[in-house]
Amino acid sequence: MQFQVEDHRIVASAPGQPLIGEISFPAVSNDRVVVERVFVHPDFRGQGIAAQLVQRFVDYAKEQHWTVKLMCPYAKAQFRLHPEYQELLLPADRFNTN
Repeated sequence: MQFQVEDHRIVASAPGQPLIGEISFPAVSNDRVVVERVFVHPDFRGQGIAAQLVQRFVDYAKEQHWTVKLMCPYAKAQFRLHPEYQELLLPADRFNTN
């Protein structure tokens, strides 16, 4: 599987399958993006691809020095499960992990 950063999204693909999944994150300013959705094609669900997309997004967002707003319920769940991701969120948007 390959992951490609495109215009405000990361796409997972494979030979013969151009869209296995994607995470989309439009910019709201030069240093802030909104995670709108994480999508995985129904034929590929249940294989951890969505979690991989979120992880790749987190790594990319850190490289870009972005702050992140979460709109996607799946992305919110992943950020709750991985407190280390929350450094990308504004303090007021962080989840209480106690």
